[in-house]
Amino acid sequence: DVIYDSGDYEGQIDKALTAFGWDELQIELKRRRAAGEMVGAGIAMMVEKTGLGPADGVRISVDTTGAVEVVTGSASVGQGVETVIAQICAEALGVDYKRIRVVHGRTDRIEYGVGAHASRATVMTGSATLIAATKLRAKAIEMAAELMQAPVETLDVVDGNIVRTDMVVGPSIALSEIAANLVPTSKTLGGREPGLSAEGWSHVDHMNYPYGTNLAVVRVDPQTGQVIIERYLIAYDIGRAVNPMLIRGQIVGGFAQGLGGALLEEFLYNDRGEPLSVTFADYLMPTAHEVPQIEVLLLEDAPSPLNALGLKGAGEAGITGVGAAIAAAIDDAIGMPGAVTRLPITPQRLKAILAQKQERPARAATNFSGSFKA
Repeated sequence: DVIYDSGDYEGQIDKALTAFGWDELQIELKRRRAAGEMVGAGIAMMVEKTGLGPADGVRISVDTTGAVEVVTGSASVGQGVETVIAQICAEALGVDYKRIRVVHGRTDRIEYGVGAHASRATVMTGSATLIAATKLRAKAIEMAAELMQAPVETLDVVDGNIVRTDMVVGPSIALSEIAANLVPTSKTLGGREPGLSAEGWSHVDHMNYPYGTNLAVVRVDPQTGQVIIERYLIAYDIGRAVNPMLIRGQIVGGFAQGLGGALLEEFLYNDRGEPLSVTFADYLMPTAHEVPQIEVLLLEDAPSPLNALGLKGAGEAGITGVGAAIAAAIDDAIGMPGAVTRLPITPQRLKAILAQKQERPARAATNFSGSFKA
């Protein structure tokens, strides 16, 4: 059985409809239909699974200059994982983000790595980074407590320096100095492991489940079968957004891919099994001309209880609901609920559907304006 970890699904739909101006939109669409336009709105809801385990680990170290290095077996495929990992490390360790270097994809630097797939990098590698940074912070504070002759509970790390929290003005010691006191030849090393470093491992036996709502407004040209996307909104609950700008970028990029699958992209073969979609003249992809301005409603209403940061993945946030939302909007525009049953919705297929409409009754009355797709 699939067990969702957290979610306010009805609340998200309400927020998405409000942000889209759904009630006002229906009045406008009714007016445009009366004027002869084929326009419609569609909604699609989706839940995806992210944070695939079973484990991921990182190693964090601070050298005698105060530079921080995070070594991970994750991979950067353009999603900005270096930025996210550095942010998590900086916040947990108490250092300047600019002092952190993230090393990834280096099998000579780390023994184990699962990579970047299944929307797992932020969830798994980010959680491992938090664990390692927390361990390293504790090791640094313990060493500083001896050097500063202060109770551990009175110390904190602020901007790369360990300071007294029980004094307005008091002594401090930099992490670089702590690292120098932990080299193998240091007289202050004692029975400690050499080096200001720590490993962190995140283990899970259950994925987490972000969810989203897609709303689309489309216009259909009955003469050509062309579909024009006039508006599109994606509401998505990420649990906790470490870097909202990166997530929005992933969502918009994912929409472009989803749009291609919804309206353009298709592998075709002839009767002998020979591929017909062998060049970009045959395999159409969306360009900037076809991609509208995407409205993104990024929510943090349901943090995951499965990791300390409440993280959920966002790798497929922009693509999953696109085909269904556009298909539902087309159904609404042409007044034929359930008409679209196959993607992509090419002009030829839509023209064939419109031809069938001539043999069917006019738009059936419904209690709900708009169309849904599961």
